[in-house]
Formats: sequence, structure tokens, C-alpha cells
Amino acid sequence: MNKLFLILLGILLSCGLTKKANTSEIELIISLQRTACFGTCPIYKIEIFSDGSGIYTGTRFVENIGITKFSLSETQLNLILTQAEVIGFTNMQEEYSEPISDLPTTFIQIKNKRIRDYTGAPKTLKNLENLIDQLYQKAIRE
Repeated sequence: MNKLFLILLGILLSCGLTKKANTSEIELIISLQRTACFGTCPIYKIEIFSDGSGIYTGTRFVENIGITKFSLSETQLNLILTQAEVIGFTNMQEEYSEPISDLPTTFIQIKNKRIRDYTGAPKTLKNLENLIDQLYQKAIRE
């Protein structure tokens, strides 16, 4: 009887530990993707996770082709998130576009908000996109 009780207790405790571990999962919180144009526009994607780790995937017309892992400090990560909050990222339009052909598209996502930036986006959004690029560049040089 005591052995059965200990087995059941062990099962219950392990279920509780598993549940607790799942609540601290690493999530994708920032993504920046630049797409093709008819010319030599850089094609790549930057993904940044809640722990500061990141994955860069360079496809074409970039210095780093393939997958590169990098890491941002908590300060750098918070800089992006704070800047997004300051410019009202969550309240921006979901798409900025005009009837012009042959421009690259930038997709930017922060947490659950995704914006398609083809042309005509506010300068503050362009600055946020450039900040993400700059922090990635800095991270791979360190």
C-alpha cells in the first residue's frame, strides 16, 4: 500500500513540474522579414525570442547566406520593445501599401501584432525596422 501511495505521489508531482516548466517556454516575440524585388534587394528574416536568442536566415543578396544564430542582451531586447511601445506599434495599420511595383516588402511582427510594410509607412516604423537590423548586425560582430 505504501509503495502504491509513493508511486501515485511521484506521478502527481511530476505532472505538476511538467506543467510549471511549460509556463516559462521561450516564445518568438520579434520578427523582421525583407522580401525580394526585381533587382538585388536583400532577402532575409530575423527572429528574436523572449530569452534574447535569435536566428537570422539569409536567402539572397546578403552578406550572410544561410542560418546564423545570435544573441541580444536584455537591454537590447527591451530597447526594441520600448521603441515599439513609444511609437504606438500596436495601434498602427496592419498594412502600408500603394500601387507601385517592384519594391521589396518588409514584414515586422512584435508579439501578436504583424505589419506589412510595402511603401508609405511612417518614418517611426522604418526606424524600428532599422533598429532591429542594427542590433542584429552588432550582435554578430561581437
